[in-house]
Amino acid sequence: MADRISDQYPRAAQIIRHYESVNQSGQPHLIPYEDIGGTWVAGYGRTVDKDRKEIPWTIEQSEVDLDTQISEKLKEIDQLERELPEGLTFTKSEKEALIPFLQNVGYTKLKGTRAMEALKRGDKRRFAFELFDAEKGFTKGTDKEGRTTVLGGLVERRGREGSLFYEERNIGGMVSRNPYPHNPRSI
Repeated sequence: MADRISDQYPRAAQIIRHYESVNQSGQPHLIPYEDIGGTWVAGYGRTVDKDRKEIPWTIEQSEVDLDTQISEKLKEIDQLERELPEGLTFTKSEKEALIPFLQNVGYTKLKGTRAMEALKRGDKRRFAFELFDAEKGFTKGTDKEGRTTVLGGLVERRGREGSLFYEERNIGGMVSRNPYPHNPRSI
């Protein structure tokens, strides 16, 4: 059997399995449930129709659906790459960070945002800040009463996604953020 796409993007799959599982156990939701926003969900974060909420899922169905979700998100990442200036692309770790982000937030919510403006300028650093920052990023949710609030779980998730996005820039566990056009130590 060929590798599953979740095996090709293991860190993205790991984030999705963790945050979209029963009590963050890594085990899929086999019985559909209603989330904080009133949406019915099964497997690893798959929205299900309300009239299908009584139909249980299997582990295999959840894993196959996870692969489907990752494939869908890779197509959306291709769309995002077309927004970048010519010659710029996403690295593997940036793609692995964007897969769970898009699985959770959705591509359409990015349209018209500061993140998309930064992406079109080729400013991937600002793009990532707008996505993953604990205060400015996509860390808010709406409850059944329509109240918007910062959700601790989303802050944690965006932190993991952001760390993965910046991974290739990490030096000794710290994100390298040299604001200077030169290395200050070389002067």
